[in-house]
Amino acid sequence: MSDLAQPQTSAPQSEREPGAGIAYGLAIVLAGVLFYALLHAGFRLLASNVLGEDDVVANVLAQELSLGYDTYPRQPPLYNWVLWLVQQALGPTLKSFLVIKYAALTATVGFLYLAARRILGSHIHAVLSVESLALIYSISWRFHEGFTHQVLAMAAVAATLYMFLRVLDEGRWRDFALFGVVVGLGLLTERVYAVFLGALVLAAVLQPGLRIRLLRRRVLVSIVIAALIAAPYLSWLFSDARYVADWLRPGAINSKDYWRGVIDAVRGPFFYLLPLAIFVPVMFPGFLVSARAKIMQPVDHSETGDTLQLLWHATFICFVASIVGALVLQLGRQPIHAYMALYVTTVIWLFGAVRDAEGSDGQLKRFAILALVVAAIALSARLANLYVMHPVCKKCRWGMPYVELGQEMQANGYRGEPIMTFDAELAGNLRQVFPKSKIAVVRPPAYLPGDVATAPRIYVWRERDGVKTAQYWFQSTLPTDVKAGQGLKLDIPWQHLWRDTGYHTTAWRMLRVEGAKGP
Repeated sequence: MSDLAQPQTSAPQSEREPGAGIAYGLAIVLAGVLFYALLHAGFRLLASNVLGEDDVVANVLAQELSLGYDTYPRQPPLYNWVLWLVQQALGPTLKSFLVIKYAALTATVGFLYLAARRILGSHIHAVLSVESLALIYSISWRFHEGFTHQVLAMAAVAATLYMFLRVLDEGRWRDFALFGVVVGLGLLTERVYAVFLGALVLAAVLQPGLRIRLLRRRVLVSIVIAALIAAPYLSWLFSDARYVADWLRPGAINSKDYWRGVIDAVRGPFFYLLPLAIFVPVMFPGFLVSARAKIMQPVDHSETGDTLQLLWHATFICFVASIVGALVLQLGRQPIHAYMALYVTTVIWLFGAVRDAEGSDGQLKRFAILALVVAAIALSARLANLYVMHPVCKKCRWGMPYVELGQEMQANGYRGEPIMTFDAELAGNLRQVFPKSKIAVVRPPAYLPGDVATAPRIYVWRERDGVKTAQYWFQSTLPTDVKAGQGLKLDIPWQHLWRDTGYHTTAWRMLRVEGAKGP
């Protein structure tokens, strides 16, 4: 099989394949991911317009466009900016989130394929690198359920790797300029992006052949462009000592969280790549031997360099950096998806080891089929979650009757006043129902737009949270003579495709306040 008989080192793409072949392969990959995206987005829209997880916070913050957000000063604002822009056309709805999410996934897949094609020199292994994303839990399942800033960071990492390879391979002025644009935008996605960027540059410096092609005067163009793009946010960040303090504040609250953060960093790459990290060595018996040989391979000192080794070194540096971050910066508990941007390109290295293990055509085909089967199973499970709901899901947030709640609020006198709550999920979804109303969240990280605490306003919260909890969070904004216990109870029945309306109900409380806030 000619695609499998590849040399240990990589060469510039232009020396290996014609542009037409690359364009054809890219078209196939993009067609596949677009079909995948349309399936997931289409079924999601048909099932429910309810927002959940990270989306609700982003929907609240998207009420204004800002260089940075007091609520999350450590979080770069690119996602909020993009969301605000998209919502000018689509409104503060689920559609705006789906457009961004699946556009980012499409971009990730496209750049990942192009990078894999350059590094591996093989269409089939580049395709399998992309298809293997379906065997990563954080992408095949969790990606569709949540994530905001992470999806742009993932796309930025894939684009950065591809543009970095172009800088190394071609090194034209425009390559350095485009690399600077990608880096500047990447720095505005997630802080972890800077870790990947630093690891990639350091990995290139380790190889003399790559170092001489990177550290040229033209790289100043990349640095200047990236700095100009990131400057607005950085100027905002350093404009207030509180924001800087938030950056420097340790992440771990106690020793238990501290050591859990260290453990999370150590197991991060393997856990993030599950179950792919298990399937690859099982389906390709020669993988472990090939991978070990690549890990133990001395640093390449050839004139051309080895971009597959570059990727391995970058992955290892990211791994070390995450451990150092947990130990020195006291980063506490980290969810597995926090490592998406760091290790999404590692799949290319995995299939570089598969390529050199010289797996058979049958093994490659079985792996491709497995990825498609798992993708179909994941979609089926999501459909059950979205459409069957109880008892398939526990929380079943997609069935929450926020639209009906809005109708009941209007029936009880709501006329567009600012809405205050301590529930971010409620706030984000009410913004869909009342797009022209100001929505405030009083529970940290709080968000209070304008003068909502002094204007006539409406307080809304879940009945199950209790009056005492509501009084605690609202007390600083309630007049002294008004108590949360005076709120009107609203029982809202759930709707379902085949079950009777009201098979499940959710109760909220609504309280109208006319006067100024308390002391």
